[in-house]
Amino acid sequence: MHTYRRGEQLLAVALTVLAGFVDSVGFLFLGGVFLSFMSGNTTRFATAAVEGDQNLAVLAGSCLALFVVGVILGALVNRLAVRWWDLTRAREAVMATVCILFTLSSLLVGVDADRAATLVLSVGIGTMNSVFERDGEVAVPLTYMTGTLVKMGQRLVDAFFGGAHIRWISHLLLWMGLAAGAICGALVFDALGIATVYVIAGYMLVLTVVHQMVREWRRRHGLEL
Repeated sequence: MHTYRRGEQLLAVALTVLAGFVDSVGFLFLGGVFLSFMSGNTTRFATAAVEGDQNLAVLAGSCLALFVVGVILGALVNRLAVRWWDLTRAREAVMATVCILFTLSSLLVGVDADRAATLVLSVGIGTMNSVFERDGEVAVPLTYMTGTLVKMGQRLVDAFFGGAHIRWISHLLLWMGLAAGAICGALVFDALGIATVYVIAGYMLVLTVVHQMVREWRRRHGLEL
């Protein structure tokens, strides 16, 4: 993450805040199943299957499958944007796709299809992972923090041996963003219930519009994208 410009780093943190927010809302609404933490869902699916809890196993398995569908969709949009336009448009196309998915989720809430709306959020979170993609690989993990915390610990040790502090601090900021988002998601869900999905869609819409405006401004001034 430290190799990105300051604005891109802020975008990454803003997206991790959203990821934590969404995961917290999904966890509370679905009763202990995650929308972005697939290691947890894998454990929930396995234990539920062993214990004979078919409903929980199906729910956790559905979130797993839909998350992967989202990852595939994000990667596909990224590749097609590069092919049809250019490399600089890929991130914009992925963010627009996430925005559309979250808007769809809010529309489903509006017609009382709350469970479907929550599952669509999982697709959106999976898609989000392609926002920072380089050479077909995730360059900045936005929705999972285990690897981020491992890297933070490793880079912290590097700092004691002459490495740059910004390397571990950048990983810490991602984790803090996810944690802050999860706290905010729980608080808002406690107040609004499933209507919190409207907040999620609005947040992503504002983020997408602001990001697009910044990118267009940089294009007009011949700055690096």
